[in-house]
Amino acid sequence: MQLIDRLLGFQRKAASTVVRFLILLWSRQTGKGFTTSFVASRGAMVEPRSKWLIVAPTERQSLETLDKCKDWIKAANISVAETEEEFDALEKNAKIKAKIIELPNGSKIYALPGKPASLRGFTGYLVIDEFAFFEDQKEVWKAVFAVIVNPMASIKRVIITSTPNGQGDMFHKLVDENFLNPKEGRRIKWEVQKVTIHDAAKEWEAAGKLGTVFDEKTGEERPKTAEEYVEETREAFDCPEAWPQEFECEFLDASANLLSFDQITAAESVEATEHGFDPDEPGEFYGGFDFGGIKDPSIFWLAKKVVETGADGKQVNKLITRDVLVLRKLDTEDQIEAVKTRMDKCVRICVDYSGPGRGFGDMAVKRWGEYDPDPKKFLSGKVEKFTFTEPSKRELFTPFRLCFGKVSTFLIPHVDWIRQDFHGVQMLLKGNEYVFWAPRMSGGHSDGACAAALCRRASSFGGCHISPFATRRNHNPDFRRID
Repeated sequence: MQLIDRLLGFQRKAASTVVRFLILLWSRQTGKGFTTSFVASRGAMVEPRSKWLIVAPTERQSLETLDKCKDWIKAANISVAETEEEFDALEKNAKIKAKIIELPNGSKIYALPGKPASLRGFTGYLVIDEFAFFEDQKEVWKAVFAVIVNPMASIKRVIITSTPNGQGDMFHKLVDENFLNPKEGRRIKWEVQKVTIHDAAKEWEAAGKLGTVFDEKTGEERPKTAEEYVEETREAFDCPEAWPQEFECEFLDASANLLSFDQITAAESVEATEHGFDPDEPGEFYGGFDFGGIKDPSIFWLAKKVVETGADGKQVNKLITRDVLVLRKLDTEDQIEAVKTRMDKCVRICVDYSGPGRGFGDMAVKRWGEYDPDPKKFLSGKVEKFTFTEPSKRELFTPFRLCFGKVSTFLIPHVDWIRQDFHGVQMLLKGNEYVFWAPRMSGGHSDGACAAALCRRASSFGGCHISPFATRRNHNPDFRRID
């Protein structure tokens, strides 16, 4: 078996690419160092007296790649000599030490830290690992580019690998201008090869590298699928805000709060109450229910819609919070029992229908009927089942944020935990769209804000009051709208 056969398909593609400028935009844990060490080792073995420079953000990282190079060369039954050289740095009296492995044909592979002072004066083939994580990318870039453009030292190649680290840096600029939004007229063009965790998992599955999992249906072990591996990795990573960047190679912008404290406090009103549910209070009420799992609370947000006349004489619809019910450690049936009087009172309720929330949603629909804003579906009950996805979150939180403008149209009580909960929701720019998430805190991860946003969504549909199915002798879950 040839050494290259030890690489997976996407790794072999990178190793077989002979372009002068190559960028590997790869997810974490996809073998960036494993692949580039093969390329450097093979190059050093094939071309006598060649120089390969391994540059990483830290000396430790570059030494790890150098160790992989030694493994590849030894696997080819070639001996290597390990040495260390000291060089003068640009700073006065400063010295730079480099670890080196030397092959019998005179080729050398250097491991260098990603410091501008340590890179000037070298010429050779260049591998830059995790370029997005260098402290001073621009200065490093100016230093290393001279390594490959000296025409007297023959034409050299440069291979850059990295996982994204936000927008606006040199790595993002190179990927953006050559791959995401190709810039016309570039004289030096880079080939960009993108590999996400999903791409890698498919090849690991095909190669039988993912191990096995117990199948409850058959009672036997079976090979783990790529989808199962990815979901296990996502759950173990437990950092949803960073997942798209670290494992799906998306360049995310810095995060920002969905709502500032100024916006939140401006919406706080004495009219709003945290515990003010009155089953006999007249008016038009709407609800939002965020279903919690074992770790998080379930929250039912109840608000009353009122119509006020603004300073310009126009009518303004406002939602006034009347009750925020927090439920902990209750099974689904008990949660239905706890919120039933509130749901009876509502015109519409939007409920979380994601994960464990599906059971609650199905039970709620069975009792109060299903609503769907699509008129073609003719579903005009009370309950809309809302599944959280990235597109649906944008659909949910974008109009919710607009309620907290110059004139607040969603009034909330003066309660510290609600203030902190609303402020916890974050927005990250992913491409040209925002991703919404909330960090996990002791009380959950902005479950109150989710419930309030669901309540606002329910109120946007309006409609008449629908009696619970429990009071009807005969019912049809697909009955037509009666308002």
